Amino acid sequence: MTGPGDPVHPSRHAAGPVQRLMQRVVAFCVTRPRTTLALAGVLVALCALLASAKLEISTDQNKQFSEKVPFFRDYLDFIRKFPENEAIYVIVRAADEQAQPTTDQWAAIADDIASRCRGLTRFVREVDHRVPADALGPQGLVFDSPQRVHAAFEEGKRFVPLARLWGEAPSPATALLGQTPMQRFLGAMALAPADADTARFLTLLADSWTRALQQPTLSLKPGDALPDLARLDASDPSRLGYYYVKDQADPQRHVLLVRIYPLRDFTSMTALADALDAIRAQVAAATSSHPGFLAGVTGRPALEGDELRTTDKDARVSEILALTTVFIGLVLLLRSVWLALVTEIGLGVGIGLTFGWATLSVGELNLLSMVFLLALIGIGVDYLIQVVSRYRHEAAIHTDPRLLWHNVFHRIGPPINITCAGAAGAFLVSAVTDFRGAAELGIIAGGGLFLCLLAGYTVVPAILTLWPARRAIQAEQASLASALPPAATPSSSPVPLWRSLAGPVAWALALLLLSPNIVRSRFDPGLISLQAPDQESVKLVRHLNTWFSVVLSKDLDVLRRSRGAVADASTVASTDSLLDAIDNQAWLAARQPELPRVDWATPATITPDLLPDISRKAEAIAGRFELRTRINGGDPDTQSTLAAAGAALRQAVAAITDADAKAASARLSDWQGGFVSQLRTALASFSPPPLDVKALPPALRDHYVAADGTFALYIYPKADLWDQAALAQFVREVDARIAAVPGAPAPTGIAQDIFHTTAAIERAFYTATGLALALILVLVLIDFRRLVPTLLAFSVLALGLPMLVAIMGLLNVSWNFANFFGLPILIGAGHEYGVFLVHRWKEALREPERGWQGWDVSDRALLLCAFATSSSFGYFWAVGHHQGLRSLGLVMALGVASIYLAAVIVLRPLLRLSLQRRQPPAKKMDA
Repeated sequence: MTGPGDPVHPSRHAAGPVQRLMQRVVAFCVTRPRTTLALAGVLVALCALLASAKLEISTDQNKQFSEKVPFFRDYLDFIRKFPENEAIYVIVRAADEQAQPTTDQWAAIADDIASRCRGLTRFVREVDHRVPADALGPQGLVFDSPQRVHAAFEEGKRFVPLARLWGEAPSPATALLGQTPMQRFLGAMALAPADADTARFLTLLADSWTRALQQPTLSLKPGDALPDLARLDASDPSRLGYYYVKDQADPQRHVLLVRIYPLRDFTSMTALADALDAIRAQVAAATSSHPGFLAGVTGRPALEGDELRTTDKDARVSEILALTTVFIGLVLLLRSVWLALVTEIGLGVGIGLTFGWATLSVGELNLLSMVFLLALIGIGVDYLIQVVSRYRHEAAIHTDPRLLWHNVFHRIGPPINITCAGAAGAFLVSAVTDFRGAAELGIIAGGGLFLCLLAGYTVVPAILTLWPARRAIQAEQASLASALPPAATPSSSPVPLWRSLAGPVAWALALLLLSPNIVRSRFDPGLISLQAPDQESVKLVRHLNTWFSVVLSKDLDVLRRSRGAVADASTVASTDSLLDAIDNQAWLAARQPELPRVDWATPATITPDLLPDISRKAEAIAGRFELRTRINGGDPDTQSTLAAAGAALRQAVAAITDADAKAASARLSDWQGGFVSQLRTALASFSPPPLDVKALPPALRDHYVAADGTFALYIYPKADLWDQAALAQFVREVDARIAAVPGAPAPTGIAQDIFHTTAAIERAFYTATGLALALILVLVLIDFRRLVPTLLAFSVLALGLPMLVAIMGLLNVSWNFANFFGLPILIGAGHEYGVFLVHRWKEALREPERGWQGWDVSDRALLLCAFATSSSFGYFWAVGHHQGLRSLGLVMALGVASIYLAAVIVLRPLLRLSLQRRQPPAKKMDA
């Protein structure tokens, strides 16, 4: 063993300029360890302060892709102009389809949910749950479907006599029925058949009379003191303006939607999750008050919030477990708590510096780059492991810190430099793609790996120079003393040829047996399958029609031609735009001659002396209905309807009787005037003026036209576009048909965005993988300067990656947009096993006295590296809930294990066999 005065002699193998520079850095650090640690502490503190002040967090998924790409720029322009597509949706369903709720029950729960959520002013910007017919004015009918417009027009023609009875001045014949419209109406109803339709209409009016008299301050609006006429033909909530639509998961059913626009804070990890929790609490409270319903929250923001919460929790738990497991593994394999702690300190310094690097280079952490910590724990720690493992060995031989650390980095400097550059390059190549999320992760993690390496060159030597691992050194010295000198064993006990070839042959046979499974591992482009399946938003999203294409133009003629181009498309179910309302208005205008005219007049005032006549007529009609209910054999529903009408009329009479006559007559006169105005508005919807977009309610207007005058044509698919094949067929057909329309822009919308983005990301992964392979090949070739060692080092990838794919096929694990991202990282992390083994082989060739015997320090270090990387990523699979992260963890763990095993089972025995054959035969010893 050398002592403190041993010279620091030059290496037999000339170091390159980078290695000479790093050796000088190491010499400074071990000569001035306290200064080094002080500088490192200051830098980490500055990086922490800089990150806390300047490093932002962005949870905006729209920042994951580059705005420079035309299709994505178009999509961002669309959602800025039409923000309704960024809403959270509350989906309300009937709990029992066999016992369907009534229209009023549907309306009640929708109103309750909307009211409760509007109170969440901290989280909610706006709530939209219906567009009432009265808010549309005379334009209301044109926004219905053409079939319903035609049917309503026929009903309107039958409605004219009622309007004339209430709204026109009395003719000699109708004057016999009474002085006021109310008297004439009741007189006419006394002569009308006592059927269910008449009963329902009279119930609606009588209830409104009662409300008007008993609540004098109630406004004269439909639904308040005036009757809501829309409820007469409200066979379902959609007739009242609620968003009652077909259930996309089961077209035989319907769901009711409430749209909620959250206040978004993209700089907070918890803001959206907190908003979802608050909304879900209110939805649950409303649902508990309305038995017979189920309600839940979904929509794109809900999916984002649930995914963010899940991935953040999975990442934090995985990082903690990874750090703990790596520490335990270091203690067990290095047999030193202190060396394990120093390794973790070096890793902590690297991570701290990386926060500063992230702040200066990118300025924010996105949803992908937030996982850079795990990349450093799983890969960056490898270089520190190599340093402390070699230190343990060299410290048992040398006591001079300068010579000790010179030898440490002489042995492991070149391989850790080149493998770090390769792994960092595998991350950094993502920066050339349009996938911004991966690009920013690549920049941050790639730089972070270099900073972890720098910590291995500086902080670790400085700490161990000041506080050596004495017990570990003593244990290593004892181990070296008990072992035979390297020169005594190689030729005296050569490894049999069959043992050297057993591993490679076994690997080849295993790969051959598993090779049929390679074709079973396919690429699954589905996105919803990456989410945690137990999340409410994931379970409900298929009930919602979130898929569509959209054509945007300020020229309605362009939209009309575009609508015509897709009208007979095999993948298109329907379209939606202002053109439908314009066409309906034109249809109604053409049929005005068929609609009888009403000469509206101011209704006569109800005076106190007329109240007895009104009450008598109402009681007479109630008596007719009650008589009908006593007839045996009638339909139960009809009997119930007639009974309700009789009761409502008698309650109205009681309200008239109980009220002050003067006040009652004045109130009913006001009611009468309001009702006539209501009838006039209703009839005006059959003669609508040209469409006035500005007069539309904001929720409806903003669906069809943006603030800058851009109109939207929505194109809806027939198939479920969560199926990637159906999505591709729909997008390609729509794109092709719209491209043939002169002056039409390229379609956009969620369908186009998902289709083109996923295709672009897939291409980006292929590009990144190819660039990573090429870059690593060049770096390794520069390192070894010869093709044969380069190919030997690369062979671990050629042997390990096919085994990974075969195992994935055997386990029925597909490639997806989460684990496919791990392939270039896997290449960057995995090639180090081949590089280190070939460096060890070249060292043994160059320095025969350092023979490669048994399981030496380099082999143990490589095992510890594989353990750290595989276990770190493996926790994503073991404890994760997000299916994308779980698949990434599984592929990374299996991939690292496969490449490492290929290295130690195939490459290592062959390299050692080569050494054995190159050594001269042993000389016989004299007796």
